[in-house]
Amino acid sequence: MDNNKCILIYGFNQEERDILHTIKEQEALPEYKNITDTMTSMTLRNIIDGIKLELVSNPLPEEKVIIFNNLSDNELDRAIRSMRSSLQAKPIFAVVTPTSIDWTFADLLEHLIEEREFYRNRQKRGTQGE
Repeated sequence: MDNNKCILIYGFNQEERDILHTIKEQEALPEYKNITDTMTSMTLRNIIDGIKLELVSNPLPEEKVIIFNNLSDNELDRAIRSMRSSLQAKPIFAVVTPTSIDWTFADLLEHLIEEREFYRNRQKRGTQGE
């Protein structure tokens, strides 16, 4: 997989991006790249590689997403812990995989939302049976 360490973010306003920048500095994390609405039809690989393709994209659900590429376990742990404690929003966290790197951001977001809903519903069923 690409050795290009970075953090991809989507759906954050300027104030939240400032908080993420502070976390990046405090935790000595790699740079983050902001995925804009015109980039959602691009593959993660192209976004990570810094390719600029301004594409017309279909509107996506309003979600906040943080995707980690090639961070060490220690960096990942520090990043998630700091972000959870510093951000009011509850973003979807994900890690780039050998499969997902060739997905478009829009396809990955759809998959992550489905996965989150599956686990939420499973958790609800588990607590209702008690």
